[in-house]
Amino acid sequence: MDGYRIFTFNPQTFPDPAALNRDLHIRGFHSAWMIDPGAKVDSTYFVYKSGTANDVWVKTAQGKEFHGDAWPGACAFPDFTQPKTVRWWADLYKDFLDKGVDGVWNDVNEPQISNTPTGTMPEDNKHLGGDKIPAGPHLKYHNVYGYLMVKASREGIMKARPQNRPFILTRSNFLGGQRFAATWTGDNASWVSHMTMSVPMILTLGLSGQPFSGADVGGFLFNPDADLFGRWMALGAFYPFSRGHACAGTINKEPWAFGQKVEDVSRMALERRYVLLPYYYTLLHEASETGMPIMRPVFFADPKDTLLRAEEQAFLIGENLLVVPEWAQNPALPKGIWRNLSLIPGDDKDSYQAKLKIRGGAIIPTGKIIQNTNEKSLDPLTLLVCLDEKGEAHGTLYWDEGDNWSFKDGNYSFQHFTAIRTADNKVQVKITQKKGKYITENNDMAIVKIITDKGIYQASGNLVEGIEVQL
Repeated sequence: MDGYRIFTFNPQTFPDPAALNRDLHIRGFHSAWMIDPGAKVDSTYFVYKSGTANDVWVKTAQGKEFHGDAWPGACAFPDFTQPKTVRWWADLYKDFLDKGVDGVWNDVNEPQISNTPTGTMPEDNKHLGGDKIPAGPHLKYHNVYGYLMVKASREGIMKARPQNRPFILTRSNFLGGQRFAATWTGDNASWVSHMTMSVPMILTLGLSGQPFSGADVGGFLFNPDADLFGRWMALGAFYPFSRGHACAGTINKEPWAFGQKVEDVSRMALERRYVLLPYYYTLLHEASETGMPIMRPVFFADPKDTLLRAEEQAFLIGENLLVVPEWAQNPALPKGIWRNLSLIPGDDKDSYQAKLKIRGGAIIPTGKIIQNTNEKSLDPLTLLVCLDEKGEAHGTLYWDEGDNWSFKDGNYSFQHFTAIRTADNKVQVKITQKKGKYITENNDMAIVKIITDKGIYQASGNLVEGIEVQL
């Protein structure tokens, strides 16, 4: 930003943001740019000038414009309880997005304010409300300030670019806010305790209705050593929202900065994630329909097993994949059929990688290793099958174009797969139900891998006709 002024770009370091974003797009990257709530108090700055002209700022108990210290220095803060503020804020996004911005990151939106006893604005500040939102003090609206901000941001992004699905990330949110933004756990430290703590934090976010969430991989504050960074990459690749984030003044936290070994560990972890992309996308769709978490406590596998209730090292991704971090000590794991799973060559032998297990009765859809999400993940589609005690398994795949709204008109593919072991010790795998008119790139072709305690058996073919695997 230009002096931390929101909705601006530094003219020296980012002189042509549109060209930069074009260059990133050519290379398969998407970019998310930060927008904080605090607008620098500067009479020559267009955001502060228009906000003041429209009288959108939070007021003190005495009715004066509240100023609080943030990244730019003295800032004014939008009162998102007022409908006119929401409209004003939403309109700021068009010119910003026109620079090729793909997503928006609404940060420090508790709101964080420096040099106050509470780290936020005074509880007696005034919010004026409107349109069924009553006026009230900041004490009343503090917990929903971030929620109201991302709601307004989404309205603006939708207005500016209605053909695309918005991506918004937020540090502060509230119940229902998952409709507007992904959430991350805030400024963690490069400590082992914060790595292990990230699991119960993300699990709790999921149970609280925030399914698309994660923690800063490697830690935001301070400096991890190579070993901690490698271990965290191996874990963080499974977060629903997975990203690195480093505070200014800390060491470089790209994987290659820690040497060849950690770079290789990190590549393996990320390749596992990309292989699982079809499964994660299916779970994201499920979350949008039912609210089910993506990352789940292990007691979801067996709610009657009280020994699983306190487990916060191992976790589930969906109902079919069990993740046991390499640092987990004596984790409580669900009973029943859970078979060891390898996603890419060597991942089950690497000492940093989490151990994976597939549930008996599950079919997990996976794709190939790709470098970015513009590539064709399902060419080929591989179904990982683990039969239950009855010799059966079931699974689903949801897929669509990814960045538009055509799925609302039926342009999606929702497939249900069934596997049945026959009397002659063969497994028949086929599509038993298909909805939507979208044709996936694999066009009903797939590789099937049957995971057994004796090894892996595989075959390929057409899922509509049925793929037969000899055990």
